[in-house]
Amino acid sequence: PQPAAPQPAEPVAEAQPVFTPVPRRPIVPAGQPLPPQPSANEISPEALASVREVEKRARKLTLMELTERTCKWPIGDPATDKFWFCGLPSQPGKPYCEAHVGVAFQPMSSRRDRRR
Repeated sequence: PQPAAPQPAEPVAEAQPVFTPVPRRPIVPAGQPLPPQPSANEISPEALASVREVEKRARKLTLMELTERTCKWPIGDPATDKFWFCGLPSQPGKPYCEAHVGVAFQPMSSRRDRRR
């Protein structure tokens, strides 16, 4: 006679972990949004000359090369290969270098006056 085939053991019901939803943390933005850039007719001639000089010695960084301490002022057309970011040391607490801060953060009253 052949030995009886071993019978599979009865499946043991495993304790299923109880799912408890984890409360979601509120989404916190990564940083301050960049302010809209003023058009050339809103920038004082002095500030424009300063920016042009700064851009001659800019580091010309790509997006992936930017850090907390680099100026994030975009230069050129993003749809072309001639697009880069300034990359000079940024001002503490600001996304831009000194020259680009001077252009980006202007009091509204002086910007309005120049449009007339």
